[in-house]
Amino acid sequence: MFDDILRLLNTSSLLRSPQVVELIPYSQDAFRAKVRAEVTDELTLQVWLNHNERGTRYAYQLFRHGKPILRWDNAPHHPEHGANFPHHFHDEFGQLTTSQLSGHPLADLPMVLVEVENYLQGTSKT
Repeated sequence: MFDDILRLLNTSSLLRSPQVVELIPYSQDAFRAKVRAEVTDELTLQVWLNHNERGTRYAYQLFRHGKPILRWDNAPHHPEHGANFPHHFHDEFGQLTTSQLSGHPLADLPMVLVEVENYLQGTSKT
């Protein structure tokens, strides 16, 4: 799965120079990984995944000069946003909302990339 994720990031027209910052394979089907890619001179997208037989923990973050501005994750620490618990989104103003992500990176990353592009165009709907 990691190779497919990396291929998706490398072929995105939105991202420049995706770099594997961390890759720890636990087995053939389990790993922890962190990938960063430039979006603009000021913005960086970071993809963090911890995948194993129980599922995938994720955090996708858009940074401006090292400060997170948009974040999607499935850490189970916000049960009050339970429509799609534990999936949630932190916007640039610190507001927390439900996320439509599923925990399947190959399905979720294209949605994240669309939202990053919408953010760049000033039309984010996340």
